[in-house]
Amino acid sequence: MNPASRAFAPLDFLQLLSIALIWGVNNILVKIAIDALPPMMAMGLRFGIVLVVLAVWLRPPPPGKWLLFAAMLACIGPLHVAIQSIGLKLATEMPPMIVAMQLWAPASVLFAGLILRERVSPLRWAGVLIAFVGAASMTFDPAVFAEGWALILVASASAFYGLGAVLVRKIGDGLDPWATQAWIALAAAPTLLLGSATFERGHFEAAQAAHWSVWAFIAFGAIVSSIVANAFMFKLVQKYEVSRTTPYLLLTPVISFGLAVLILHDTITWRILAGAALTMSGVALVALAERRLTARA
Repeated sequence: MNPASRAFAPLDFLQLLSIALIWGVNNILVKIAIDALPPMMAMGLRFGIVLVVLAVWLRPPPPGKWLLFAAMLACIGPLHVAIQSIGLKLATEMPPMIVAMQLWAPASVLFAGLILRERVSPLRWAGVLIAFVGAASMTFDPAVFAEGWALILVASASAFYGLGAVLVRKIGDGLDPWATQAWIALAAAPTLLLGSATFERGHFEAAQAAHWSVWAFIAFGAIVSSIVANAFMFKLVQKYEVSRTTPYLLLTPVISFGLAVLILHDTITWRILAGAALTMSGVALVALAERRLTARA
């Protein structure tokens, strides 16, 4: 029985839903932590915890691929995290930012065509176009247009993540998932903390004023979101095709949307909802196209 025809085991399906829940909750907790602390400081501390936990997994990267490996680390680590954290700091409303975070999937399709010379089916191109049009359409909402720079930064961070994901594929076999996470943390933590020390101010004052929950949220992001959820994900993608797991992860922005309204008291207008629905439809279409391609192989 191949992965495409294998039914989800109950425990695996529960883990898949828990990933969506963890990441959906973490999006809101990250915003709260970043609002309380300088953004690069908060994320540097998060990846510092990840590094401490996973340091024993550090292994040399695949021989002869140092430059590709370094570029991948830069995209997924410091560039993605720093730009996204600054964008979230500037944002006053989370829902549009949550949508922009999902653009890494269609962005990866673009980079795969450019870098890997992959053949991209018309259905996948349609998904990419729909996703980007949906994200762009949200700027017609006056509230979103007013914080356009935040949206541009978060979308740019997603593009860097999508590029990093394609570089992972270009590197090919030889990447241990735990070692890769440890390397990403090693690239991100010192870079972000140095950037924070150089460009951010008010570290001690913010740390003293921060509620204890802020530190708990940072620890949650490191231990539960970065390590536990990724551990679940690595296990699932080894057993099931990515295109089967991806649609369930579309629950992540739905959960984040609901929590943004309940906890952050954000406003979701019909324009934001329409743009979000269009974007997520595009992301789902990309996943559907990948599933069809896999089924033909």
